[in-house]
Amino acid sequence: MDHENEEDKQEEELEELPASEAREKVGEEKPGKGKSEEKEVKEEEEIEEDEEVSYPDTDELSISRMFGIGLRTLLITFLLTSVLYVLATTGIGNLAWQGPAQGNLVEHNDEVVGSRLIGQPFSSDKYFHPRPSSKNYDGMDSGSANLSPGNEKLARRSTELLERLEEEGVKPEEVPVSLVTESGSSLDPHIVPKSAYLQVPRVSEATGIDPERLRELIDDNTQNKFVGLYGLERVNVLSLNIEIEKILESG
Repeated sequence: MDHENEEDKQEEELEELPASEAREKVGEEKPGKGKSEEKEVKEEEEIEEDEEVSYPDTDELSISRMFGIGLRTLLITFLLTSVLYVLATTGIGNLAWQGPAQGNLVEHNDEVVGSRLIGQPFSSDKYFHPRPSSKNYDGMDSGSANLSPGNEKLARRSTELLERLEEEGVKPEEVPVSLVTESGSSLDPHIVPKSAYLQVPRVSEATGIDPERLRELIDDNTQNKFVGLYGLERVNVLSLNIEIEKILESG
């Protein structure tokens, strides 16, 4: 009985003591168990130290240093995307596809007279005429007027073109719709072969070139459908008119 009372008294004293003192006192009474607990605590502390991750002190990264890093990144990105990439693609394009890379420019008498990709406003009777353009074939302002079929302006313009062709001996019902309407870009450099054939009498009368010769020029400058399936047969008006100019220059 006395032994049990003594143990209860010791437990009450330990409960009243702080945890650290209680652990030391228990260690003194049970040296083997105390050393084991101390060893476990040390091992846990070592594990916690190993698991700690060290982060850089943000105070050490000054504003000037961060600005320098950002500036270098900007310069490197600019050189890669705006200089080296452009030079590489331009160089490869000029080596592999020189004509398209330069804009498909057309020369006559050692002078650039236009591009095969952009139409020109020919109005002289000695030249073949292109499709109408509300932008006067201005490459800096492409885009159709997008007039609806019932628009009075479109009807008036189409009527004027049909009347002009009728004066040349062309019946309105024979005129392709594309010859009196503009393209989506207003820059179309092509007309369909039928539109060119209808203009042969006028061009022949103005230039004195035999109509059959003009038809041969149209056939020689007609481009077929893409892979025989897509698009339309078409004639480049600029190329055709240059051929006429060459004939006139040769006398």
